[in-house]
Order: sequence, then C-alpha cells, then structure tokens
Amino acid sequence: MIIDTHAHCYWENLEPRIEEIVVNMKQMNVSHAVQIGCDVESSVQAIALAKRFAGIFYATVWHHPETAQNIPKELIPHQIQEFESLVSENRKYIVAIGETGFDYHYLIPWQESEQKNNQQAWWLAQWELAKKYDLPLVIHTRDARIDTVEFMVQNDINRAVIHCYSENPEFAQKLMEFSSEIYFAFGWILTYKKSEDVQETAKMLPLNRILLETDSPFLSPQVVRGSLNEPAHTRYIFDRLCEIRSESPEEIEDTIYQNSLRFYSI
Repeated sequence: MIIDTHAHCYWENLEPRIEEIVVNMKQMNVSHAVQIGCDVESSVQAIALAKRFAGIFYATVWHHPETAQNIPKELIPHQIQEFESLVSENRKYIVAIGETGFDYHYLIPWQESEQKNNQQAWWLAQWELAKKYDLPLVIHTRDARIDTVEFMVQNDINRAVIHCYSENPEFAQKLMEFSSEIYFAFGWILTYKKSEDVQETAKMLPLNRILLETDSPFLSPQVVRGSLNEPAHTRYIFDRLCEIRSESPEEIEDTIYQNSLRFYSI
C-alpha cells in the first residue's frame, strides 16, 4: 500500500471527479491521501473531504507562504483563533499544520522585506499551533534554500516534512543532522530526467525518512505527463523510486507506508 501524503483534491478540476479519484486510488493500492490546506477556504474544503471520505482522506490547515506574504502579521491573533477552532472542532480529521514555509518566487521587489517578514511570522505562528496540538508541519520551500534551513534550526522547528522535494542532497543532510523527525516527500519532480539533485537525494536518504506525494492536481509524473495529476499517480512516483534505490520494491513500499502512518499519526 502507498499513501499520497500531499494532495489538493478540493480544487475545481478534481473535486467533481472525487468518486472516480477514490476508485482510481483503490485500483493502484493507494490507501490514503492527505488533503492540504493553503488558506482558510481550502482548509475548510480539505476538512470536508476528510469527513466525506473518512479513513481515506485526512486534512491539514493553514496558509501557504504565497498567501501569507500578503497578509499583515498584525492579523495573526485573529486568524490563529479561526484556525485553532478548525483544529479543535475537527481534530480527528486533521493530521498536520500547513503547508507553511518560505516561497520567494513571487516576491515583489519593492515589498520584499515586508513579504519575507510576513512569511516568517505566519510560519512561527503555525509552528506554535502545531506544538499545542501535537501535530507536525508540512513545509513548502521555493527559492529559499538557505533561509529555510537556518530558520528551522534557529526556531527549533524539528518535526516536519519537506514537501515536493526539489533541493540538493546537502539541504537534506543538514536537516537530518538537525532533527530525526524531519521527513522528505518526493513527488513528480523525482520522475523527470533532469532532476539529478533530487534523484541523488532520494538515493542517499535513509529509507525511513522518505514519504511520497503527488501535489495533485499539479504536474503529473513523467509517465503520465500532460494528464491531470491525482492521488493514484503516487504509484508512478513509487516505481521511479524503486529504480533509484537498491532495496526490494516490497521493502520500499512497506517502509514508506509505515513512515507515512507514523509521521501523520494515522
């Protein structure tokens, strides 16, 4: 069995097909899919899917850094209450906080300092909420390699997954040395020929630190590139990992399945 540890099936191009998506998951032996919140609205939608398909879907809540960078940090106390209500009222469906982190790709030059400060403040607020409810963080990092590692170490953010891994082996090594409770989730990037750093990281990591994901509905694995991504495609990412690793497919599948259950406390 495989778990898709990061999906967004509430998106308008997936949600109308949700029954078919669940059937496709079963056909590919993908047992669960974690629906990741990116703001208040999508967090509510993720919870709704987790309730509708209890035991198959689970949810996370909070602001994606692209959203957080444009929300003044002065609003954190109010929104913390809103998100905390979502967590406390739906705790059995919620398995993590996030996705949070740093994304510098869309920073506006004349607002860069303020936007970075907002991302930092919202990330710290999410970490505090995660600790309060004994939940891990789902971390997004883009064009922010050095700052991400430094921020995590400085603030002792030691229980998390780096989602949609796109960095080099050194990035993973630094975080492994920092904490034994940080995992690394590989998605569609792993299957692309030019992703040598990502493939090298997937090869060198201890197997018990690896998770798999699709980041549905975004880019599909190479073998089905051009189609709409969905949780069933986790199987193709698993197949690529098996080509990279030296362990047997059976060992890889069982270990990563147990990693996913353990990380999300499913």
